[in-house]
Amino acid sequence: MRRKIVLVDIYYLYVAQTGIRTYTESLVESIQAKDSNDFEYIISPSYTKVKSSQFYRGKTPKWKNLLFQGLYFLRKSIVLPLLTYWYKSDIVFSPDIVSPLWSKGRKLSVIHDAFFWENPEHYNSRWLKYYLWLLKASLRNNAQVVTITEYSKKQIQKYLQLPDLPIHVVYPASNIISKGQFTDESIVTAPYFLHVGVMEKRKNLVTLIKAFSKFLSDEVNKKYQLVLVGQRGPRNELDDYDNIVREIERLGLEEKVILPGFVSKSELNDYYRNAFAYVFPSLSEGFGMPILEAFSYKIPVIISNQGALREVGGEAVLYPEDNSAKAFAKEMEKLVKERELRSSLVKRGEKRLKNFSGSRFLDKLEEVFSA
Repeated sequence: MRRKIVLVDIYYLYVAQTGIRTYTESLVESIQAKDSNDFEYIISPSYTKVKSSQFYRGKTPKWKNLLFQGLYFLRKSIVLPLLTYWYKSDIVFSPDIVSPLWSKGRKLSVIHDAFFWENPEHYNSRWLKYYLWLLKASLRNNAQVVTITEYSKKQIQKYLQLPDLPIHVVYPASNIISKGQFTDESIVTAPYFLHVGVMEKRKNLVTLIKAFSKFLSDEVNKKYQLVLVGQRGPRNELDDYDNIVREIERLGLEEKVILPGFVSKSELNDYYRNAFAYVFPSLSEGFGMPILEAFSYKIPVIISNQGALREVGGEAVLYPEDNSAKAFAKEMEKLVKERELRSSLVKRGEKRLKNFSGSRFLDKLEEVFSA
């Protein structure tokens, strides 16, 4: 029996920074680690080439952004459809939301969340209008959607309004191995709460800073610090860095809140493994990979009261009654005062992490490919 040919489009990996980047890299690495009898995978463009390219990385000038957008839309409209015929694909899999407008074989598109619809003010209105038209047009013929949580599925169904479109939920791989206990000296000398990620408005970091200020109002908590690892948002519409700095200054927390910026992988490991706890106050997420990252380092996690994050964290996380600064401060206080709770969360996190292995991820995807 002939193996099904799956063409995987990773072109967006040239610019991807957060969730889509992690998803795509985990997908390719899971494919490379598996010897499949039923599927032949073609990765396009070359994974090695894309990973090594620095052309679109970092803070890029406007002309580079426009160049990529033009090439991206050209690829989805013409180049990728032609490649499906060249490779005689049975399935074309797009982990970057948009499928080709036409293709040989079934189209599967990964829509990670409903952020485009829920937060249109964060995007150029003309660009967003065309992008959503392209997305919807690509899903009208011989297409299906894969998403990453049940919460995202409900939101996508609400906004897409394509009732006959099949939507499958497949939890992505973390490709994280439990890191164990560490005794290395910390980069930060005091115990600290940690957040890692680009400083976008949806990450709700201004609220976290306010919560930390309230937490510090108790004298016994004065020794704690807050570390926010990450760089500015990729676009001005999304960036919240200036507001974050202003809030730190307004509350007089310059000595208590640390902003390391973008750090190397080894430095990031140090920040994770020595953290007292991880706090993830984001208001809009389709999944929440940092939750699993924190589980792997055996540190307790506080998340926002948000559907996708609660689904991923399960019983292994704390979350506030609402997403106010006061409510977050209350959860931070719990971790300081209740040692047994902290220990219990760490154990539950280790157990929860096993649900997100690379092999399980690809097995579930291949069930969708076979359907």
